[in-house]
Amino acid sequence: MVAALASDAELLLLDEPTSGLDPLMEAVFQDCIRDVKAQGRTVLLSSHILAEVEALCDRLSIVRLGRTVETGTLGELRHLTRTSISAETVQPAQGLANLEGIHDFEIDGAHVSFEVDTDQLDPAVRRLGELGVRSLVSHPPSLEELFLRHYGDELANEPGPADRERDTTSLPSR
Repeated sequence: MVAALASDAELLLLDEPTSGLDPLMEAVFQDCIRDVKAQGRTVLLSSHILAEVEALCDRLSIVRLGRTVETGTLGELRHLTRTSISAETVQPAQGLANLEGIHDFEIDGAHVSFEVDTDQLDPAVRRLGELGVRSLVSHPPSLEELFLRHYGDELANEPGPADRERDTTSLPSR
């Protein structure tokens, strides 16, 4: 990695470059990559450390089974999932849960939390405004959420500990 960063190559191909680095050296690595980008050089970074990718990459691709399934800027890919909203309203949050694109709606007194499809964010925020907002926190989808959107079905099909135990005990003995 030191040789790659010290070179004047226009394109750096880095595969899991921070594997085994301590947090201090990870920060140094990120600074080095920012310097390389500022020089106008290109870095192709392959990493499973999604926070690192989110912090460093201008564009990203999600690869599944050897094929690119999504590519673009993080902003462009955020349309694929939902924004998390947490708010405290002046008036009761009636009618909000019935809006199109609202999911996992929870209410506790004047506090509401929910997720909203990105394309339905504007109507949800407008309705909150009509209710009077005392506080509002909004979190766009993270890269991890985007990634899990493509791999979630794989995780759902993974056998759990009880299933693995059952599989082991059902093997014929010799």
